[in-house]
Amino acid sequence: MFIEVVGGSGSKNADSRLVCMKLGEKVLIDAGSAAFIPVEQLDSVDLVLLTHAHLDHILDLGFILDSMVSRRIRPLVVTGSEACLAIVKKHYMNGLLWPDFSKICIEGKPILEYRVLADEEWTDLPGNVECMAVPVNHPAGARGFLFRHDRNLVVYSGDTGPTDKLWRMANGQGEPVAVVIEVSFPDSKRDIAMASDHLCPSLAADELHKLGYEDIPVHVFHMKPWFAEEILKELNLPGKPVRLLKPGSRIEFS
Repeated sequence: MFIEVVGGSGSKNADSRLVCMKLGEKVLIDAGSAAFIPVEQLDSVDLVLLTHAHLDHILDLGFILDSMVSRRIRPLVVTGSEACLAIVKKHYMNGLLWPDFSKICIEGKPILEYRVLADEEWTDLPGNVECMAVPVNHPAGARGFLFRHDRNLVVYSGDTGPTDKLWRMANGQGEPVAVVIEVSFPDSKRDIAMASDHLCPSLAADELHKLGYEDIPVHVFHMKPWFAEEILKELNLPGKPVRLLKPGSRIEFS
């Protein structure tokens, strides 16, 4: 099993892509830049797992659905917290801002199926991987995830400020082999990070200490691109090694 980055930026400009990652061949984590995925790979995707409903994480969901209508007969399942899906349905796929694809049928089946993901219990995902959703400190129905494959565990923070339950739930769930953690702002903007429920390097270091492991590879994403150089200078995190995720980066955990 693997996580492969399509986009890992915390905002959008000419040199960055919004958050979207492949979890194996059949699952996407968020859809901020999903339209960059080649068509033949998108055709294999069965499920989109949303961390939360902020625009940078759902932007391309509508565009990939638009492209699927003409060539797909099975539904694309979109899953996340109840609050997250409610926002997507009310404010995005509402027939006004964008078509309501859950009402567009191909051969009698809707092209889009919403499915609420239960908190704090293991759920099987396509591709022989398990997922546990855990509420984190961020709005729009935000969840972090634990991914487990053959007892190997990846902790995925999603967007969050300082939080506790995610790290606590990770203990005893498998062998941690990687942490994927957001770092949106530099320490000079710690007040903005706190106010917006995000992390800066010093806050991220505090979060990683809660996990209780000092030798797990740490993968950083969601940097605001205009702060990238400043953040990189401050990434003294308790992990071996610390790696910035970019399009094409790949985390193996099988």
